[in-house]
Amino acid sequence: MKQTAFEQKVKKQLWFLNKKEKKLLEDKLTMHHQKNDEYNYHKPVTFANAFLKQYIFKEKSTSSTSLFIMLIVMVIIYALLLGLFLAGFITSLTAVNYFVNPQVAMPVINVLLILIGAILLALVSLLLIKSVTALFTKKLLEYKFNKTS
Repeated sequence: MKQTAFEQKVKKQLWFLNKKEKKLLEDKLTMHHQKNDEYNYHKPVTFANAFLKQYIFKEKSTSSTSLFIMLIVMVIIYALLLGLFLAGFITSLTAVNYFVNPQVAMPVINVLLILIGAILLALVSLLLIKSVTALFTKKLLEYKFNKTS
């Protein structure tokens, strides 16, 4: 496998890292390229898992109780964010429906402001869903690598 394809696959698997961790990953990938460690890491998954174990998650003890609490919090947060997205989406559809079939007398500027606000709410909720997914992915992998049996 070529080095660029290897790096792309590793970066794709480690999409949830923050800026500081991505910089560290970049450094380790260049060292990997210089050392030509292909005999150690034949697959990008192996390299990514070794990187996470060695540099990101180190030895932090996690318990099944913390996993259970995290899963409950994850469900609640995703439900709230999905609710925000649906509220924005449905509100924007209602505003567009007003232009097609107006049933009440409302100033056009109000409908435009509602439409813009609803679209912004939907976009912000999507961005929040992405960042929350990154956070929970990282926390679940931390539990996987450091679980106490």
